[in-house]
Amino acid sequence: MSERTEISFDAALTMALRADAQKELDELPTPAQLKERYPDTFRWDAYLKAALHKRRPMLKWVLVAALTLVILTLSALAVSADFRKAVYTMIQKFLSIEMQLTYQVDGEPLEQLPNGYSDHYVPDGFVRD
Repeated sequence: MSERTEISFDAALTMALRADAQKELDELPTPAQLKERYPDTFRWDAYLKAALHKRRPMLKWVLVAALTLVILTLSALAVSADFRKAVYTMIQKFLSIEMQLTYQVDGEPLEQLPNGYSDHYVPDGFVRD
């Protein structure tokens, strides 16, 4: 004959969780196995840290010089109108800045331009620049 033992659900759940946790703990590698799989990397860590913290003094001086040049140029642009005009003129010489004007007229197209009209004609109210 078999005996039937009744236990509460909470007790059964606790026993099942403990058994599952013990099973997972048993499957973990031992400290010796961990040391074999993952050797000590202290020397590599020190090497990488030294490589990352290596200073480059020449690069520092180049950055300081470039920053100083930028600050002086911006200061001169802010103070001197003549310097701003010289820089603007220099930029215009090196960059091709083109402007285009498109217009549309109502009515019949003209066969020829009116008298006194040419490519340098400036209408009333406009200024030629």
